[in-house]
Amino acid sequence: MRLVERHPEVDLEELLQGFAPPPRFRGATFLAYRPDPRYPSQALAKERLRRWVHDRPQGLFRRRMPGPQGIYLDGGFGVGKTHLLVAAYLEAPPPKAFLTFEELTYTLGLMGLREGARRFSGLRYLFLDEFELDDPGNAQMITHFLALTMEKGLRVATTSNTPPGALGEGRFNAEQFRHQIQSLAKRFAVERIEGEDFRHRDPERLPEPLSDGALLALYREDPRRKSLDAFPELLAHLRTLHPIRYRYLFRDLEVVYLQGLAPIPDQNDALRFVHFVDQLYNLGLPLRASGVPLREVFPESYRHGPFAKKYGRALSRLAELLG
Repeated sequence: MRLVERHPEVDLEELLQGFAPPPRFRGATFLAYRPDPRYPSQALAKERLRRWVHDRPQGLFRRRMPGPQGIYLDGGFGVGKTHLLVAAYLEAPPPKAFLTFEELTYTLGLMGLREGARRFSGLRYLFLDEFELDDPGNAQMITHFLALTMEKGLRVATTSNTPPGALGEGRFNAEQFRHQIQSLAKRFAVERIEGEDFRHRDPERLPEPLSDGALLALYREDPRRKSLDAFPELLAHLRTLHPIRYRYLFRDLEVVYLQGLAPIPDQNDALRFVHFVDQLYNLGLPLRASGVPLREVFPESYRHGPFAKKYGRALSRLAELLG
């Protein structure tokens, strides 16, 4: 099986019904979240988010909910933001939805902003992972969407995507978010989560990919449902698909093999591969690969540029997938 031979289509109704946490995170409960005692903000964010989910309307005749209407989890990658977001989703009463920023922008593109706002206004809770502050156009569209839906009472929890110049940890992310959402800012409480990447990956000691010979031998012996693709062909194929379709490439697979990892000379291709890695990671599928060391896949200029956080997250996840 080759991923490059797959051309998945996305059905809107199927997409809407699938807005739930990805398989990797479905066991991510509040109980399973272990705050690092060195960073008190982790325990504080957990408690505040859990309290927010269990808020109930005040008074017999007033339907106003106590506390903030929105919660914004701000912090670097690997500190448990998505875990906490999923935990909140699991405890929140229905109707509710969990999706990524990219999934929401794609969905609104399919149905239109007004129709999307109408549908989502019927929910009680929306959990939005990785608000994309590095895409001003989409951020503005989602800001308008949030204004329309939150006006109808929708409660929203979201996680951050660190903007350029945030010193690698999202330190100025909260202020950037307030600026982006402008009039909506008063509806959100910002919870800053300090800490280290829970995967504890040393960028100088990333796992080494296999040789081509070892990869092919492993592939032949692997009894699981699997795919095998050459890395350059995969990048070319990803260009033909909207990123929302990437997760459907992995249907019915149990492991993915990539032959010939190499430096990615085009940043658009690099960002597509980042999203590919995110989907693979979220689905909990193992990866086997040959080629150059992981730190060479994304050129140095990318890893210190405006999308540094995305590349850092991708390397951390690749290390876990290959490790």
